[in-house]
Amino acid sequence: DKMACLGLIIIMVILVVGLLAPVVSPHDPIKIDLSRRLQAPQLELQFSINNIFSQRPRLILGEYPLGTDHLGRCILSRIIHGTQVSLRTSFLVLLIIMTVGIFVGTLSGYIGGRLDNVIVSVIDVLLAFPGLILALAIAGMLGPSITNVMIAIASVAWVGYARIIRGMVVSIKEKEYVLAARSVGTGGPGIILRHVLPNVVSPVIVLATLDMGSIILSISGLSFLGLGAQPPMPEWGAMLNDGRPYMQTAPWLMIFPGLAILTAVLSFNLMGDGLRDIFDPKGIRRL
Repeated sequence: DKMACLGLIIIMVILVVGLLAPVVSPHDPIKIDLSRRLQAPQLELQFSINNIFSQRPRLILGEYPLGTDHLGRCILSRIIHGTQVSLRTSFLVLLIIMTVGIFVGTLSGYIGGRLDNVIVSVIDVLLAFPGLILALAIAGMLGPSITNVMIAIASVAWVGYARIIRGMVVSIKEKEYVLAARSVGTGGPGIILRHVLPNVVSPVIVLATLDMGSIILSISGLSFLGLGAQPPMPEWGAMLNDGRPYMQTAPWLMIFPGLAILTAVLSFNLMGDGLRDIFDPKGIRRL
């Protein structure tokens, strides 16, 4: 799948840039220099008119290729360091969501009975509210901070995983190989670890890859509203919020962080679609 490979390549590039942010960023992302505030992007494509067909055009980068913000900070450096902040936060939230969702969904689906009824009722109540609105309310009560945003999103998003995994576990525990394992005396934990969880890994991986983009958007959205990353931390959503008052006079303050969010979300969605096609047992592929 060419589009899935493209998404994977972009994700790898983003991860490398995030890991090497202190090395590849040209400037200190939080250093203030008011003498350089609101400088336009310094990108220039130069070529010779006389030899336009014989010479390749050259891309010339200035000291601040993507310009500076209202405090004179380098936009490119802040986007690069914001990659590290946004991806680290999103991966941590996804890990929490998957852990809680797998544990609760497996417990509910395998044990059943009253416990299953209680968990299903809680899941139905939480799913009745719009996820982002509920996360916004929780983050507002906890106070503005990137940690509280992580808690708010994880508190809401785990129910989707728990519901899907519960349904798969209910179906899997009635399979012949599970009944055979139970008949030879294998206990519940052994059956879950050996037979149930391996069969729910593939759908969970696909769901997690597709949800990564949504988590990045949620974190950026809450930071844009002032509930997430606080100054001077470089974060894509917070950068959008900082550039909002200058949208007409210095649009690059919002354009480049927005493009960073778009690229990251699109790449995870492309890879998620590719993984879904790979793990789909009903998919028919012709060589």
